[in-house]
Amino acid sequence: MNIQNYDSKTVELIEKVFEQKRLMDEDIFNTLPVLLERAQELEDYTLQGFAHFHIADAYFAFEKGYKKFRENLARCIYCFNLGGEKELLTRAYNFVAIDALNNGSFDVAYFYLMNAMQTCEGTENNYLLSMLNHNIGQVFARMHSFDKAVGYVRLGTEFQLLCPADDFYYYQNLTNGYFSEGVIHALMGNVEGAKAADREIARLENETDVSNNPSVFIPIILLRIMIAILEGDEEEYEVKSRELIEKLRESHRIYDFITDIEDLCNFLLEKNHMDTVGEILSIIKDTVADTDVVQMQKIVSSIEVAYYDKLGDAEKVNECLREQYHLSKQQQMEQNRIYQYSIDLINSMDEQRKEQERVRLENEYLQSQVQTDPLTGIPNRFMLDSTIPQFLEEAKKEGKSFAVSLMDIDKFKQYNDTYGHLDGDICLQKVAKAIEKVSDRPGVSCARYGGDEFIMLYCNKTDEEIMKIAAELKEEIKALNIPHSAMGEGGCVSLSQGICNDIPRSEHKHGDYLNEADNALYVVKKRMDSPGKKETFRLVHLP
Repeated sequence: MNIQNYDSKTVELIEKVFEQKRLMDEDIFNTLPVLLERAQELEDYTLQGFAHFHIADAYFAFEKGYKKFRENLARCIYCFNLGGEKELLTRAYNFVAIDALNNGSFDVAYFYLMNAMQTCEGTENNYLLSMLNHNIGQVFARMHSFDKAVGYVRLGTEFQLLCPADDFYYYQNLTNGYFSEGVIHALMGNVEGAKAADREIARLENETDVSNNPSVFIPIILLRIMIAILEGDEEEYEVKSRELIEKLRESHRIYDFITDIEDLCNFLLEKNHMDTVGEILSIIKDTVADTDVVQMQKIVSSIEVAYYDKLGDAEKVNECLREQYHLSKQQQMEQNRIYQYSIDLINSMDEQRKEQERVRLENEYLQSQVQTDPLTGIPNRFMLDSTIPQFLEEAKKEGKSFAVSLMDIDKFKQYNDTYGHLDGDICLQKVAKAIEKVSDRPGVSCARYGGDEFIMLYCNKTDEEIMKIAAELKEEIKALNIPHSAMGEGGCVSLSQGICNDIPRSEHKHGDYLNEADNALYVVKKRMDSPGKKETFRLVHLP
């Protein structure tokens, strides 16, 4: 979405949303409704979708309520589909996938990520491709399919490297990509792979202030703790563990790192580093209990079960298992809601596609009605008015000839007076079909000009080619063999043609061609009743 397409008031609101999002300013909840109202005033579906998307993002970021998050996410998808905004629609599908992944619904997450991939095809947006590949990697990592996970995460990093380095999130996204790859290697026991990823992070730390970002410094410490354990560096492990505990106490964004913390705790338990796990649990348990996200609570409960089981505390294990049982029932209900939400979204998108197709067909029909003559079925003057200037400009640009032929049925008023208007309409239809037949070739088109008048346009045709087509049309009309008493004894309906053909110069207008063709037609008609040889078509050039 190009915000510069909007007025200054709207641009100011959009830029304010971006700034508040960067600063994690909760006043964004006051700005977004104003932007949504503005979008509704403008009847702009893309802008409405943009507002709903960022309302959903705000509810997600500030953990204000997942019902509102999902409601606005569904609305933004609906609006983006109507507005045809592919890049933002891709981000919305990605958001649905993240929600499903955070709640343990890996299949739903994968489905929407694939949907997002399909949606962004052809956009050539490296940021989107980076984000989607990275998140597909996270799905495989959650399922412990580590080889596939590394491949997707690495591909995501490669796309991120192609993005502009001055983007606000460039270094944060790049660091998160290296962190994810490093953790996956650590979980596989591949210390060299983990260290290689950490070296890339260290390089970014030297070049930028990325490590000061709250969304980045906790993951960096997590990775370095795992590397220290793999290398048996107890001193480094102690330093980084203390640092992690301090940062977790200061952080208000535990949710961002909960699955990474789970990976670390399981890793620490496997390596018998119990004290650090106990301290981490004491920090995150109360924080997570305040949220309404069952999956987060279940993750903490799972860590507790493993922790107390390792300590041999059967009573605490049983207590945690009872809690986990209740959480599992809640999570099943939550997953059912996610599946229902997903089904509703799919149905909504299907209905939307059907509605869009219905509207498209209706618009095509209305357009054809506007541009087609209802009596003869060939294009009408409305179509002609948009076609002639286009053809003329192309002829000027390419230095090729352009021709206009004005035609009318000879003595058609007398035909109507003699045979009646019903037969007159039938005559017009037959003549129109003959004209349409002759003009069905490259570089030739036709239309009904009005009444008994018709017009043909010729693009890049020589005088000889045009005269040959005019003669062919004369024979087609003659072959209709429509009796016309006003044309003399045994007379039939005929057609007069006035043609102007020339290579246009810059000063020429399409009216110049029409005037000359009309003059040529006048000469043909004037000579119709004069003695001597009659001509039924005449070709002239621009003066």
